[in-house]
Amino acid sequence: MKTWITYLAAAAMGLSATLLFGETVAFQQAMYIISTPLVQFGGLIFIPLVFFGFAAGTASLRKDGMGGTLVGTTILWSLITTAFLAAIGAVVFKLLPSAFPATSTAGANASMMSGIGIGSFSRIISGVFQQNPFYTLAVSDGFLLPVIFIAAIFGYAIKPNVEVIRPAYVVMNSFSEVMFRLAHIFTRIGYLFIAIFSASWFAMLWKDGTVFVAIPFMITFLTSVAVVILVILPLLYAFFTKFKRNPYRDLYRLLSPALAGLFSGNLLFAGPSLVASARHNLGAQKRVAGTAVPLYTLIGRGGSALIATVSVCALLQAAMGTAPQWSVVFAVAAMCAAVSFGSSLNIGYEVLFISVVAVRFLDLNLYGAEMTLLGLLPLLNGAGVLIDVLVGGLGASASCEIMGTAAPSPYKDII
Repeated sequence: MKTWITYLAAAAMGLSATLLFGETVAFQQAMYIISTPLVQFGGLIFIPLVFFGFAAGTASLRKDGMGGTLVGTTILWSLITTAFLAAIGAVVFKLLPSAFPATSTAGANASMMSGIGIGSFSRIISGVFQQNPFYTLAVSDGFLLPVIFIAAIFGYAIKPNVEVIRPAYVVMNSFSEVMFRLAHIFTRIGYLFIAIFSASWFAMLWKDGTVFVAIPFMITFLTSVAVVILVILPLLYAFFTKFKRNPYRDLYRLLSPALAGLFSGNLLFAGPSLVASARHNLGAQKRVAGTAVPLYTLIGRGGSALIATVSVCALLQAAMGTAPQWSVVFAVAAMCAAVSFGSSLNIGYEVLFISVVAVRFLDLNLYGAEMTLLGLLPLLNGAGVLIDVLVGGLGASASCEIMGTAAPSPYKDII
């Protein structure tokens, strides 16, 4: 059975379980306790997949002289989608202004966010330039830049252009194939995780209760998400592929990793499913899926920038009592877009990271209102990761189309 069907069925089971037992404290605690360690399982597969897949893919792309095209299209797609999505968030908010609701975490001590700030960016340098590369691989806890950096160096060196190097490339490529097979298996059984994650996700929103009473904000939030998924991303994708691909067909073929991102709120968990879906459902080459998708986990964060833009603007309206001016809204959008390129430093908390850092860069005084984000973080970060997954999958497919290596998959062959 296709994964988009099993994932939707698992999400329906999670919702049903919440409707039956959601008010019980035991159910809420059990779902949280079970889901917290399980979300790490995706990283267990994705991090070695990134290392072997990126190294082998880099070597293969160098052999055929396509590395520059892939990097160029990846950066261009990331910049354009991030800018457009953040701007759409600003426009939708101005058309449908609403104050951020007071959640169950309103009034909490803001000192817990002291670790989130400009100082986090120092991890980029300290993480990449380690004396022992194997130590970097061993201690990587979700920040993929050091892994990608080391894999790129290995991949650059094992370009199979001389006989003595070819065995090293074969070994690296074989290990990457092993990791792609594990990603395929993980995607097939992913509905088991989705059943648990969706139950935990619905239970947390049920416990907070804000989504049931904050109707104006939910309208603004859902409208921005719908406009991006149904209009903006399809248009950008069609333009990049010169209207050779059906964007809505490719969007639904990314439904399983998108649901994994929504309910886990963690791009590392959705990563293996995204790589497998890009390869099998969208027809992306293995070397493209193995290199482009990891890059998008770093810089393709337009979805998180969109949600952060809407959230910060709503927080401003809640703090000031009036809707912010157009200039302020677009300043927030621009800052959220810029900060999103560093949001991979805080996997699982991207929207919170972008929002808090953007507020500090803009020197906005919200009087501690940013703490209210925590109550809706499963919804906010989940929606951001969902769109980030779509950005990454469509971007990998667009790169293949531009490189002339796309091989669309018939429905019977998709997973």
